[in-house]
Amino acid sequence: MNASHTIDTPSNAVGAVSVVSVRSDDLDGVFDVLKMSPMRVGEISLRSVLGLDDALFARFDERTLMLMPHGGIGNTRVISEALVDVGIPIRKESDLLRKYPEAGDIHEARMLDALSKSPSPLAVDVLLNQPELWRAVSDEETVERGSTLRHLIDPPLVVAVGRANIGKSSLVNALAGSSIAMVSDHAGTTRDHLGVMLDLAGLVVRWVDTPGIDERVEVGEELGVLEPVIQRADLVVHAIDHDDALGALDPRLSAHIADQTTIIRIGMRSDLGDSKCSTDYLCSVKSSEGIDGVVRGIRDRLVDPAELSTPKAWRFW
Repeated sequence: MNASHTIDTPSNAVGAVSVVSVRSDDLDGVFDVLKMSPMRVGEISLRSVLGLDDALFARFDERTLMLMPHGGIGNTRVISEALVDVGIPIRKESDLLRKYPEAGDIHEARMLDALSKSPSPLAVDVLLNQPELWRAVSDEETVERGSTLRHLIDPPLVVAVGRANIGKSSLVNALAGSSIAMVSDHAGTTRDHLGVMLDLAGLVVRWVDTPGIDERVEVGEELGVLEPVIQRADLVVHAIDHDDALGALDPRLSAHIADQTTIIRIGMRSDLGDSKCSTDYLCSVKSSEGIDGVVRGIRDRLVDPAELSTPKAWRFW
């Protein structure tokens, strides 16, 4: 059976549904490995995808079967991996030219594919420059893969930590420009971590607001919930109250932060007075003072400004 599949919706963004296309000269064989009865051209029906999820199936022609499962990032990934396991691999890069017939060459096709996946406005100009830069490269293998520009396509994970009731939820609301997190004067309002996609000066990040962890009180199941999130963080934002003289991160949290993970210290509620400890940035959600500086500071830690201002070939695929 000669079959392959593509994920036609952005693989790093959540939606109501995702679209996965399976193409084969022998769709009957595809139906067999998917353990489902054949479909006629033009038929649409709701069926199970290998027992993993219920999806809308549509057959538009003799060679193409479209699957539309629930659009969660993890769900789409699991379905793609399951298709690979039953002999329907992800389509190879050479097929990008077929997917993007308007592309003049593989460099343009790669660029168009990356643009379709990137949620960050900051990526547009960088990616548009890439085809010309790659055409000047004599050997693609000589171009290093390491680059903070990868965060333009795959949103980095930013985790906010700090004591309870110091304004972490208010901070994410200020950064988002809308009310997305519960805010209260009572400690412990955020009982679980809350995740949201934020556009920080053109860079979209996955921001996770965590429940306050305070060394002065006992910690229950919150720490167990936070451990895997903190371990995967690309950046940790340590929110510190203006009257905290030490500004120390609770050791129960710091023990789980990877050595290479960057930590930014943000002094909160600067409208109430100067911070009593050293911080990287100061801000006040109430007056909006310093918020722009926090946004730029986080963005520049995640994407090197020098890489943005100095165009060069970047292995973005």
